[in-house]
Amino acid sequence: MDFLTELGTHAPYMPYVVVLGLLLLSGFGLPIPEDIPLILAGYLTFYGYADPWLLFPLTFLAVLSADMIVFMLGRKYGHHVPKMPLMRRFLTEKRLANTERLLHEHGGKFMFAVRFLPGLRAPAIFTAGNFKIPYWKFLLYDGGAALISVPVILGLAYYFAEHLEQVRIWVANGEKGVIAVILVAAVVFIGVKMVVNRRLTGGK
Repeated sequence: MDFLTELGTHAPYMPYVVVLGLLLLSGFGLPIPEDIPLILAGYLTFYGYADPWLLFPLTFLAVLSADMIVFMLGRKYGHHVPKMPLMRRFLTEKRLANTERLLHEHGGKFMFAVRFLPGLRAPAIFTAGNFKIPYWKFLLYDGGAALISVPVILGLAYYFAEHLEQVRIWVANGEKGVIAVILVAAVVFIGVKMVVNRRLTGGK
């Protein structure tokens, strides 16, 4: 706490730089869970090291900006980017192939859901750009999901700043819950589709 107080006194901009920098790095697929800088943002604003009316909107813009940069890289450079030394560790051919298949099968639903799946987020966004998906559609699904995840995590971290470990557990369980819902929805969708196709073909 003393360190943060001193830092906030001599470099009041630093909390913003740290949080936004971590969010941008996380968006590019680096092994930094997005919830960590978001929880940090809630903590810093609760204790007065940053202004929530400034930092919270900036975190949302940073999340969208990182996603948009990855999307534009995919749109402009396609599969050349994953061959670059810095990117090929995170945008592997296997990940890109898996996300390409899922994007083909589920389109917008997959773009919405992938925001809650950290390991697939960057490859999926890159692949969406490579497919030349319209900007408005990408922003609609990705931004819509971010409008849910970002405020929820920020709110939890702000109102429960004295129990950050519990917040981290809530967020982790929430992500698992979202994944479970997505899997159940996918199974139901496939089952309904099979029944419909069977009826259309006369039960053959």
